[in-house]
Amino acid sequence: MQSLVFAPSHITGFFEVINHSNPLIRGSRGAGVVLDQGVLTQVDVCEGNGEIITKTNGKNHDQKYHLEDSVTYKTLNLLKKQFPKVKWNEIKITIQHEINVPVEAGFGASAGFALGTSVGVSKLLKLPLTFNRAAAVAHNAEVELKTGMGDVMGSVVGGFPVRLEPGAPGYGDADKLLNGHEYAEKEYGSLFVISKTLGTIETASILTDPDMTLKVNSVAREMLKKLLLNPQITNFMDLSLEFSQKTGLIDPEIMEIVDVMKDETMGASMAMLGKTAFAISTTPDSSVEDVMVARIDHSGCRIL
Repeated sequence: MQSLVFAPSHITGFFEVINHSNPLIRGSRGAGVVLDQGVLTQVDVCEGNGEIITKTNGKNHDQKYHLEDSVTYKTLNLLKKQFPKVKWNEIKITIQHEINVPVEAGFGASAGFALGTSVGVSKLLKLPLTFNRAAAVAHNAEVELKTGMGDVMGSVVGGFPVRLEPGAPGYGDADKLLNGHEYAEKEYGSLFVISKTLGTIETASILTDPDMTLKVNSVAREMLKKLLLNPQITNFMDLSLEFSQKTGLIDPEIMEIVDVMKDETMGASMAMLGKTAFAISTTPDSSVEDVMVARIDHSGCRIL
């Protein structure tokens, strides 16, 4: 048996951390954009003795040292805990992730690993879960590992998600921006996401700093209010940049790239949380060298 799940990557422009004892309600408010590049996960299930094999871009990895494996195994363990009657020790599960965005760079890659695992395994084993409930398991894995707090919701919603209330799909509340740039084609058909990554930032290092969380939350609440009063893409990008500057999260190297991108596009900022500059543009062109160019994914996470 085999399943194929595509989880588009999600870049967060600004976010507010909301803690809760229930991991399905814990999460974030904020806004972002979903790309047509991300994580493609193939899950195979056959008779076996409980063996689990995971690969990323064709390579086997040591669970202890790789983000994709830690998130994948965490998601599987949550499914095992939720459905103990499944004969897990009588099957072999092979999970192969194909990823074409940087890891730990603000693209929500860990959410893609978790979503592909949860949705794919749930479908193959015919677990009694709806799509959102399977996605909620992925969100649970993310928040418990502190690898993300809103990317699962963003990836499921697609487009330009606005996370109004924290939590997993089916628990939180999300909307999306409707009106684009005046020159954009119908349904933003002409828009591109241009990004440049210089390195990684460990999400957990930010999410576990109480002083930073207070600062981030104060600024983010103001940004979300302003976005809902004027829900336009250009405003989203302006507010994202304002957020990155007011919180001090943006570093000088990224700011230099953002300054260049800003003049060529509808707006530019730093991806949260990663050492990545991103911009929304009506063309795929950029004077910045070695950029990644993607389109907007409006469909969200899906079974292929």
